[in-house]
Amino acid sequence: MAKFIGKWKGESSAFKNYDNFSKASGMPDEMIEKLRNSTIYVEFKQDGDVWTLDFGSNVGPDKSYKFKSGEEVTTTDPWGKGLKFTFTIDSDEKITQVEQSESMGWKTFTVIKVMQGDDKFSERLTLEDGTEMTCEFTRIS
Repeated sequence: MAKFIGKWKGESSAFKNYDNFSKASGMPDEMIEKLRNSTIYVEFKQDGDVWTLDFGSNVGPDKSYKFKSGEEVTTTDPWGKGLKFTFTIDSDEKITQVEQSESMGWKTFTVIKVMQGDDKFSERLTLEDGTEMTCEFTRIS
């Protein structure tokens, strides 16, 4: 996971199959439209075995999440809706995230984050029914 430490930016233009994934996820139409042209910022930090993920975007409030690898976290998303997730640090170059959120009707989906060199990582989001979306994040610091 060490390679993920830093600040990253994801542009909605780099999301592939966004519409199909969003609709299949149960996300409300209003949220789908809001996120369609968004820019997402994430920052990963580490303090011993505790990780922090700072999340921000140009369409909603920022939120900070603390987690340990393999432990489920129950919290809220940036819009105050229920959220459960587990991050598993598979290696310095791969993270597996399993998530459920109230805004997606509590459907489970898996996110695989994989480093692509030192300055980019890809995400593959997969719903239980197999619907997928991919996106890329670029290092900004």
